[in-house]
Amino acid sequence: MEIAMRIATFISWLLTASLGGYMLRTWLVRGGLRRERARTGGLPPQLIFGHAGLAISGLLVWACYLAVGARALAWTAVGILIVTVGLGLCTVTLWTPYPARKPGERRGPAPWDEAAMVVPDTPAEAADAPEHALITDEMIARLLADDYRGTRHRPIRPNPAVLVPIAHGFAAIITFVLAAMTVSM
Repeated sequence: MEIAMRIATFISWLLTASLGGYMLRTWLVRGGLRRERARTGGLPPQLIFGHAGLAISGLLVWACYLAVGARALAWTAVGILIVTVGLGLCTVTLWTPYPARKPGERRGPAPWDEAAMVVPDTPAEAADAPEHALITDEMIARLLADDYRGTRHRPIRPNPAVLVPIAHGFAAIITFVLAAMTVSM
């Protein structure tokens, strides 16, 4: 059972590294390194290459563990994997565009900070309603009256490129769980 766990961890690690290598190669070919260096506050290349380098180093240490069987190698690989996952989380956190603002752009008030608008009950109150309330009412009326059955809409196409980083993240989680379970057996 323990041999199967060791090999499953190795295969999972290979899959994770392959997905990560594909993303790194794509990023480099598309000028990601140059773009990040040119941007103020861009992602440090040391983070990207440190993450990739540690992942490969940990994989090599795990391969040595498979060959030799020394528990110290397994624990070393898990330790490297922990740091690798931490750097990967840092990369995702720094790359995620939330809140999506341009550099130097000021954040406007949040929608919940605005005063609540009271909908008028009578036509007399509606005449005194602010202009944006009438525009909203017109838009709602137009949407309700519109017949969508006769119009042609462009189908929504999923972007398969989004699946690669998601698969990489899930494979990394599976790899860590398998490695931790294997070492603790």
